[in-house]
Amino acid sequence: MRSTPVSLVALAATCLLLTSCAASSAGGSSTADDTVELTTPTGVDITIPAEPTAALGFYTTDLDILITLGFDLAGTQPIRDDFMAFPDFFPQEELEGLETFGNFPEFNLEAVLEAEPDFILSGLGYEEDLDGQLQKIAPTYTYNAFDGGDWRDVVAKAATDLGREEQWQEWVDQYEARIADIRSRLDAADIHPVVADVGYWDGQVTTSCYGVPCLVFADLGLEMAPLMNATEDGLPASDEYAELSPEQLGQLEGIDVVFTGAEEDGTVWVEEDEALQQNAIWQNLSFVQDGEYYPYNYEMIYGSPSGMDAFLTVVEKALLG
Repeated sequence: MRSTPVSLVALAATCLLLTSCAASSAGGSSTADDTVELTTPTGVDITIPAEPTAALGFYTTDLDILITLGFDLAGTQPIRDDFMAFPDFFPQEELEGLETFGNFPEFNLEAVLEAEPDFILSGLGYEEDLDGQLQKIAPTYTYNAFDGGDWRDVVAKAATDLGREEQWQEWVDQYEARIADIRSRLDAADIHPVVADVGYWDGQVTTSCYGVPCLVFADLGLEMAPLMNATEDGLPASDEYAELSPEQLGQLEGIDVVFTGAEEDGTVWVEEDEALQQNAIWQNLSFVQDGEYYPYNYEMIYGSPSGMDAFLTVVEKALLG
């Protein structure tokens, strides 16, 4: 992930305070009764409205988390530069009527300012200097949602810090109930495949234990292919992807069911590469011959409640019909 530094001269001229520019423009003043003081995971002390009315999610997963936690949203929200709209597996009713602007991988802080948020949630805590820039626009809760761990851990802490434990627990309970139901049906049908998350990039087939797919596999108790290098908790044992050249694809033998990323427009990477379609080793793999590979919107892998639910649905349909 990358970003382009943005000058903040215009931002500083517009709003010199480290509180919400939107709140200032509305003419409201905060009191001890309608604000909350807290320290973010980045060590910044912020004061936020007890009930924000214009929350903004800096990345798409942040927006989904805001919705899950029951925040009222700013009327304009960021999307990825390569998207035309919000991911189709997000809750569409809550997104209805919202305007969008591209904000990743290039950051558009001017557009964030124009959205007039009174609170910002940002999971891009790995980005140096970004938090300080966002704090000049509105009080920002920054955390690192992409540290290689289980995204639920950092979001659970955020929910606690923000006083939204009840909303978070509601999602956890419904997700765990779905997991229990699907596991029981898999056991009853004696369905226990070896699964893998497989992609294709720059002439090589790749697999790894990164993000939501690995977590869902682990939650369901599915056996993951050794090449995924997964821990029992569904986390990557290392940061490295397994990258297979055309001559090494036989190492995928023994995998029963594959899940594979697709573009927002539905383009499936492993189906589009001409060389892969002409590779005899690939074509002879059992999951290819049996059609046991299932596309999913690649944005699901970046942890968020709707992404987790949506990928679980993909797995449920693939294994249980």
